[in-house]
Amino acid sequence: LMSKYNLLQKGPIVHTTPYPHILIEDALPWDIYEELERTFPENAVLSTEPFDEGICYRYKADKLLQETFKPEIWREFTRYHTSAEWFNNVNRLFEPWIPSKLHQKFTENDLGARGWATKDIHLWTDCQLVMHKPITEKTTRTPHLDNPMEVYAGLLYMPHEDDTGTGGEFQVHEQKETIHEVDKKAGRQVYDKNVGDVVTTAPYKRNTFVMFCNVQHAIHSVSKRINPTQWRRSVNIIGEFARGHGQMWRVQEN
Repeated sequence: LMSKYNLLQKGPIVHTTPYPHILIEDALPWDIYEELERTFPENAVLSTEPFDEGICYRYKADKLLQETFKPEIWREFTRYHTSAEWFNNVNRLFEPWIPSKLHQKFTENDLGARGWATKDIHLWTDCQLVMHKPITEKTTRTPHLDNPMEVYAGLLYMPHEDDTGTGGEFQVHEQKETIHEVDKKAGRQVYDKNVGDVVTTAPYKRNTFVMFCNVQHAIHSVSKRINPTQWRRSVNIIGEFARGHGQMWRVQEN
């Protein structure tokens, strides 16, 4: 029985150019999506320590999974998207591009939510509620690569219904020259000579889900927001190797 919370329930097609990614509009049944939207725990998210010089707040799975966490729908949603069932689904989707040691069926004993899992777990999952301040002076993310220990990353967009701003879209870039090094101090920013054209743009739109396999040339960015009136809300869904247990690629990080 497929979970009603499963963001892959529509059976998406993997786009392979320029690297493996999926884009699903109306990803969740609308009654589920609207209930998540209605109960999005903004106060809890904004009560955490901000990142990126105060622009961004993240509320992570280890908090969302607490038995006392309300609303329950968010606990259930997080439980599913940090589970072995979910991890296995994503692995099947991206199997041609992931290391062979991931070509197996994992159980709940093999993985766990980051910050929650026991020390002997080699695979971590996370589901984070993210809020970005409505800034216009710069994009929150220039073209960059994610942490090489990450296997996949997904974003579910949850804009406020009355947000009239534009931009803030997820962008998939081509690679111009092979990446040998990245600027780690700038968040693994990719140097201009390596950044090619935008191939896919995931609109910052309600109930839109984008996910990619974190291969070595998975360059992505977020477009600048124009006249934002509201915080930018999203859910970040991640699977990764625990420290010291593998990584997807290696480049020089300067």
